[in-house]
Amino acid sequence: MITRFRRIVLASVCLFSPAHTLADPAVSWGADFTSNYVFDGLTQSDSGFAFQPWAEVENRGFYAGVWASTVDLGPDSWEIDLLLGYRKTHANGLFWDVGYARYYYDDTGDCCGEIKFTLAYPVLERLTLEGYVAVNPENENVNRSATAYIDITDQANLSGRIGKSDGSATEYWDVGGSWRFNETVSADVRYYGADAGDEGVVVTMSLGF
Repeated sequence: MITRFRRIVLASVCLFSPAHTLADPAVSWGADFTSNYVFDGLTQSDSGFAFQPWAEVENRGFYAGVWASTVDLGPDSWEIDLLLGYRKTHANGLFWDVGYARYYYDDTGDCCGEIKFTLAYPVLERLTLEGYVAVNPENENVNRSATAYIDITDQANLSGRIGKSDGSATEYWDVGGSWRFNETVSADVRYYGADAGDEGVVVTMSLGF
């Protein structure tokens, strides 16, 4: 279940995407092609390839989006996530995002929802720290994580994350690097693990428009 929306809000928007004007709605869309869809250190695609299209409309910080992924979870072949929220980046670099996400599957249907909050701040010129909390109000499960991003160049960064998920009953982590080829194409290579899952490497190619 994407952490979630593949953290498009921070990893893609804050670090890699061009700025949009405040006056007009900004429509963005794209897709990820990943060797393994991993959520909280646990594979959602039976350690196989996954296709992950997404689209978003944003205006003055308010956004609505949809994210989907192929999965291999019993009778389900697709996961579809719907999001609403508000995000803002301040002049000092402080970034925050608050929103609600609802998760669906093509066969089993409505799964659950989360209230999510992301806060990030560039503590040094090339070091950004992020905190993330998501709460399922129906069962009070909490997912929380801390991530550090280190900008190597304007095109490349390294990042590492540690977290704990009540819903998945596990602690998880990952470390890796991202490279932006241009405004449209980027790549990510990441080593991940979790108490309840296997360790492994995930390679992802991303397109964003």
